[in-house]
Amino acid sequence: MESEVNEFERDKRIEEGIFEALHRFNKPLKAREIAKYLGIPPEERGELREKLKELAKRGKLVKLKGAKYALPEKLNLVVGKLCVYREGYGFVDPIEGGKGVFVPGRNMSGAMNGDIVAVEIVKEGREGRREGKIVSIIERAVKKIVGRVEKSKKSCFVVPEDKRIRYDVILTHEDCKNVEDGDYVVVEIISYPSETRGPVGRVVENLGKTGPKLDIELIIRKYDLPVEFPREVLEEAEKIPLEVKEEEIEGRVDLREQLCFTIDGENARDFDDAVAIKKLPNGNYKLFVHIADVSHYVKPGSFLDREAYKRGTSVYFPDRCIPMLPERLSNGICSLNPNVDRLTFTCEMEINRRGFVVDYKIYESVIHSKARLTYTIAQKIIDGDEEAIDKFPHVVDSLKTMYELAQILYKKRYKRGSLDFDLPEPVVVLNAEGEPIDIYKAERLWSHRIIEEFMIAANETVAEYMFWTDYPSIYRVHESPDREKLQEFLNFVRSLGIRAPSVQNDVQPKLLQKILEQVEGKPEEKLVNYLMLRTMARAKYSPDNIGHFGLASTYYTHFTSPIRRYADLQLHRLIKMALKGEFKPESIPAWEEKLEIVCKHVTERSITADEAERDVVELKKLQYAQNHVGEVFEAIITGVSEQGLYIETIEQVIPGFIHVTNLKNDYYICVPKQYCLVGEKTGTVFRIGDRVLAKLLSVDVESRRADFEIVRKLS
Repeated sequence: MESEVNEFERDKRIEEGIFEALHRFNKPLKAREIAKYLGIPPEERGELREKLKELAKRGKLVKLKGAKYALPEKLNLVVGKLCVYREGYGFVDPIEGGKGVFVPGRNMSGAMNGDIVAVEIVKEGREGRREGKIVSIIERAVKKIVGRVEKSKKSCFVVPEDKRIRYDVILTHEDCKNVEDGDYVVVEIISYPSETRGPVGRVVENLGKTGPKLDIELIIRKYDLPVEFPREVLEEAEKIPLEVKEEEIEGRVDLREQLCFTIDGENARDFDDAVAIKKLPNGNYKLFVHIADVSHYVKPGSFLDREAYKRGTSVYFPDRCIPMLPERLSNGICSLNPNVDRLTFTCEMEINRRGFVVDYKIYESVIHSKARLTYTIAQKIIDGDEEAIDKFPHVVDSLKTMYELAQILYKKRYKRGSLDFDLPEPVVVLNAEGEPIDIYKAERLWSHRIIEEFMIAANETVAEYMFWTDYPSIYRVHESPDREKLQEFLNFVRSLGIRAPSVQNDVQPKLLQKILEQVEGKPEEKLVNYLMLRTMARAKYSPDNIGHFGLASTYYTHFTSPIRRYADLQLHRLIKMALKGEFKPESIPAWEEKLEIVCKHVTERSITADEAERDVVELKKLQYAQNHVGEVFEAIITGVSEQGLYIETIEQVIPGFIHVTNLKNDYYICVPKQYCLVGEKTGTVFRIGDRVLAKLLSVDVESRRADFEIVRKLS
């Protein structure tokens, strides 16, 4: 770590010198002008140029025409990441924090979704709203585009699959000869768009014509998800033994005799966590949460570590998983498979009858899982199913005690205001050809809740431990909702007749919990849950602990899934350093700087994975709907506009649209403040939250659209 500290100090001196030069001259400067001021000779300026690029990427500087660098605040510029919406406009999320800047399509200046840009503020609105024009593209995010070839005698270009990319990509003359109309290709950008011309690209992969199996491949490439592991990563993984060696156990707490087991999904193969429990004579519970000790095998700076960092997380699709680690680790030596020794990191907690952790220990251990239960089997045992009990008689008492404790933990968490959204995930079932044959809502059982509650307890305990050590750490944080979004949501729930207090300066989760209580079991329950979730900020990773709003947690982190999340793997390393007293005071600033970068990266990778997973599910829903055109579905109205009603089918969760022309026998007017369409002659009202019967008219998978017509209103 000493070399890292020295490197950090040198890096810091260069950074401070750059800012000093820009403040002193009070104008944009070229790299050579800054180098001259700092006394850096020409042959040593490479490090300075890299630092200037890094500062521009971090939003501290902006690069202007003529290769000059300036301080953004001196030019009334905001530096941030551009998020483009399908409708063509975008928002720039400032790197330095603060409200986003709205960018109309006409002001994009050739920028694309995900680019780091500098935006000039051209208009200031009410409540901090700002509109801007992009004046500089600091870093391009889109290197490759996947899309469909449209070829004719006069033109040849690629229409992007990602509708947030507003430009068709012109193909080179040579590439046009080697593709056919309708081919799906991966294109590498060789010339980016300007205000007068679209992007130009060359084909690097021809995927052929569309089909049920190709569509997931397209999404994998759309999000640039790495599938194959590089040779050096696989070679490194091959050197790791498949069994725990006796010398590796030395210095660990030996819990191989303990009755512990895993509870996971039917198709899971990577088991991060195992649990054990016992009731103490004082009436308290002793809970053991054992987590795979991935950090024992994946060393910092190794090929495995670099690849895991690059991926950031595993990605799960209905027919496959793109793992963060090679299968030799993820499904092998790191996975807490039954009846084999495994190295673990244990959070041992004593929890009283009110659900409070009164004592805890965190240590390296070795376990020998006694069973692999599925959620279904575990629930059957809890419910007293004799066949399930006969199959796993040795876990029955433990499982019943776990059920007891999970109920206590849930009640305690609920009492403090933790939000529990009742939004079951849709499960898509595919046949061997990759076609969707069924969609159903995942059932949430108490066996799921047992693991949820135990993992939350471990995450909170570990986060609190790291917070009070005052050492650098990674936290999973969730800010309170944006006041404007929250106010809009509260106005809506009031229109449904639900009591909702006015927004105070300090919004507490308990306020929102009371709203969820009022709609529990009612027709509008799902919609209110969904709309409330949309008002929430995105959870993210941060080296600064600000708590977790949704869980009403003062301290929270991700400790429990190091096989599939890099954040957890990095946290394990930090905890080990804290436990062993390996943090040196002089290394703290370097670690803090490093963790800022790690947290930003793993947050972005997590968001990308979520978007890709959601994209696949939405696509498969529409493919399923294609086979059910003409059928009638029960649906709920999720939105209204002048054009019509947005709906979602109740059982299959298929999103759709009912155009006003498909609302027969009347002319409908949109009343935005009342969240409804009103018939001029009949006075019929279609409001958000109403249930309807709707007939599926058509499905356009490519544009992600399903059109319905109203049959009748149900509520």
